[in-house]
Amino acid sequence: MLVTLVISAILNGINAQGSSAAFNLTASENIYQYDSKASTEKDAAIISMKVLRDFAKSFKNVTNEKWYKVSDGYMASFSDNGIETKVAYDRKGVFHCTLRTLNESQLPADVRAIVKSKYYDFKILVAYEIIHDSDPVYIFKIEDNKTLKMLRVADGELEVITDNAKG
Repeated sequence: MLVTLVISAILNGINAQGSSAAFNLTASENIYQYDSKASTEKDAAIISMKVLRDFAKSFKNVTNEKWYKVSDGYMASFSDNGIETKVAYDRKGVFHCTLRTLNESQLPADVRAIVKSKYYDFKILVAYEIIHDSDPVYIFKIEDNKTLKMLRVADGELEVITDNAKG
């Protein structure tokens, strides 16, 4: 599920400016909008109450909440304090991971410093924060006038995922 979230976000959701990412769901996938203030029996049957309780406890300032039934569980897409966020649960309603789409100003200072100390002339187009079992992992898309790179920052270490020349 984590791999599906990351690959979907990176491949399908980055626009030319990198300002946003979204999961592009095909017509064959089911989408459920769940409004906790106006839920129906149908909604409750589709989305596990265990999932909804954990979600409500974990995320307080949610807007534009949408729920999706995916092959191995449930996924919610929403805005959390102005940050585009996705959260995944397995079929049993157990939390799996969170994916947040961040711009440069929303990054933790120490993580931003790791990237900018080496790539100070590059623009950070978009960053993804992935929280699974341990410390967050960050995936960056950065560019300068000659190259486009994808980076990974985990445990204070920087790794180049891709390095592509423009043009």
